[in-house]
Amino acid sequence: MIDHLIRIFNRKEKPSVAGYLKKLSINRQDLIEQIPEIDVENPVNAYVTLAILLKEKGEFYKSLKILEKLKKENLSESERKLVYLNLALVYKAAGFIDRAEEALKEGISLFPSESFFYYELARIKKISGKLEEAVELLEKAVELKKEFEDELIHTRLYLADSYIEKGRTDKAFRILRKLEIKIPIPLFYYVLSKLYYSVGEIERGYRKALQGMKLSPKHQTPFLKVIEEFEGLSIEKLKRIIEEIGLSPKLGKLLANKLIESGEREELLNLLDKLNKKFPSDPEIKELYLKSLWEAGKRKQVVDEIGNFLFILKQKKKSFKCENCGYETNTFDWICPRCRQWETLEMSCED
Repeated sequence: MIDHLIRIFNRKEKPSVAGYLKKLSINRQDLIEQIPEIDVENPVNAYVTLAILLKEKGEFYKSLKILEKLKKENLSESERKLVYLNLALVYKAAGFIDRAEEALKEGISLFPSESFFYYELARIKKISGKLEEAVELLEKAVELKKEFEDELIHTRLYLADSYIEKGRTDKAFRILRKLEIKIPIPLFYYVLSKLYYSVGEIERGYRKALQGMKLSPKHQTPFLKVIEEFEGLSIEKLKRIIEEIGLSPKLGKLLANKLIESGEREELLNLLDKLNKKFPSDPEIKELYLKSLWEAGKRKQVVDEIGNFLFILKQKKKSFKCENCGYETNTFDWICPRCRQWETLEMSCED
């Protein structure tokens, strides 16, 4: 097989193939030590690159066929490591989770000092709900490479959350006490809030939820669900939260809907007026505001609001961003100029 690829790449009529392959990145190569560059005289990496490209296209059978054949070749340790890693990744992408696990376990037995095998196996265990096993594997991965420390912290927090759901608050407390968090993580405050609420410490649970919402204003929903589960979200409670952490689109819309249910029209209009001024681009707020104005008989104001909104949209600068690689451009094209992916340019508007 290797000799065959050498002959193909050494054909003079196609000298650009090797150059093209050298530009392609090997999947997660940065996490594997001593992987050689793609070399036409030793083209294992070129075969692996081809397998990865086939995987990305969804041609899993062809990709697996290449990697399974490579396994039988006389490879160096670094080449064999690369083959086993990508074989596991292709099995996983194809939905053959059991085979992916087998390949990763075999990789661990052959290369016990390679952290990536432990990391990928932990991810599979995590998806399968086997969080205790995932934590053990990530602990081993972190021993070998510190880069996986964030993943370990998050997985421990998910494990603590699962213990809370099962009523094992003692185990959850033990996990949280051992955590060494250098940078504030919203998930930490979520789990801690849920834990305090679960053991009856309502005020502490509420305070931790507020800290989490302040830290991550765009992700307030999980914290509000915890507060609602243990305390309820009345109009008074929502007003108290807004007083303490400020008005956000999520909190404003929740309060607006509560005011609609209770029929407090005047207070609703005052709130929506504030929200509309503070978050003029939020479509749900705009819709609620216009609907409330219309029902209150303020038809001229509705027309004026729509006119102003259309004028603002007209003034906004249009740009296009690739969902695949993040490339930004002011002109639309069906194919991204950087990564060459089709139909990935999405329009966004900026002031």
